[in-house]
Amino acid sequence: MEPVEYLLKLLEIPSVSGKEHRLSVFLMESMKNVGYEVKQDDAGNVLGKIGEGKPVLLLSSHIDTVPGEIPVREENGKIYGRGAVDAKASVASMILAGSVLPKLKISGTIIFAGVVEEESSLKGIQTLLEGNLKADYAVFGEPTKSDRICLASKGRLLFKINLKTRGGHVACSWVYKNSIELAYDLWKRFKERVETREKSPFYSTIPNLTQIAGGTAPNVIPSECQFFIDVRFPYMVKSTKLLGDIEKTFKEFKEMSGVQISYDVLSQIEGFRADKDSTLVQELAKAISEVKNIEPRYIRKTGTCFMNLIGRWYNIPTVSYGPGDPTLEHTEDEYIEKQEFLESIDILKKTIKYILSKKNS
Repeated sequence: MEPVEYLLKLLEIPSVSGKEHRLSVFLMESMKNVGYEVKQDDAGNVLGKIGEGKPVLLLSSHIDTVPGEIPVREENGKIYGRGAVDAKASVASMILAGSVLPKLKISGTIIFAGVVEEESSLKGIQTLLEGNLKADYAVFGEPTKSDRICLASKGRLLFKINLKTRGGHVACSWVYKNSIELAYDLWKRFKERVETREKSPFYSTIPNLTQIAGGTAPNVIPSECQFFIDVRFPYMVKSTKLLGDIEKTFKEFKEMSGVQISYDVLSQIEGFRADKDSTLVQELAKAISEVKNIEPRYIRKTGTCFMNLIGRWYNIPTVSYGPGDPTLEHTEDEYIEKQEFLESIDILKKTIKYILSKKNS
């Protein structure tokens, strides 16, 4: 498969989160054509295997995108399209790099996992983790730029909160409790209890009020309010400790205000930090140095990545790596540099060779 043509084809097939079927079919057909054994799991994740024996290197990324159309085109050394950065360039580079394994004539296995619904329900990664997959190393494809390795990313708690009071006509507003105003009061208490500002955003715990909805009419005191709070926290903070503090906040506010509070924890992901001295990091760094003729950079992300879940679940060396500028994720000007995309394929090819040869030497 010619790399640029392959990526352009992936971009031309829409795969908004929850609607990945067409892309899944194309991926499976194209992977079979280059030697992968392919199947789908119950969630619709695309799973490909090539090679035999140990060690096993898991290359995984997500195949869904956020909504929004971007005309697919190659222009001035750039490839435009929804998902170019997040994360179809990673998907393409991993599949293409893994396909060279039979030519290396070394034992070892590459597993590619194209995960669905990363941008929405997270059911794809949950199903993947609960399967019988076994690996010794893992790389999760997210944009880091081709000369950078992401060693750590933050944890996440996502809350959906509902407040219920007794509402009525605004002409008698003093009789009722305004659920929207109470929601904001609760948010302020939540923030005061949870937020920490450390030496950098990566080491800080930062809650964000991201959505709020309530009320039925302009002249009615709202009796119900629903809102979402997204908390990102560093790897040394445990989600269970944060959750305990937050539940205490809810309880105290309920007792003080008399308002009914219910909530769901929609996402609970621990932070993660990889070992910089691991074989995986060393061999990936070596590959970057050889292809780009520069020393790789090591980064931490203030977002949350499936690297966290994979690394903790399997308890194996795991990093996040992929071509593309992460500041272009989810934007209306999403593009990948053609040269960077091609370099990432070469870097992953060398990484595969070095990792699998390590155990065979």
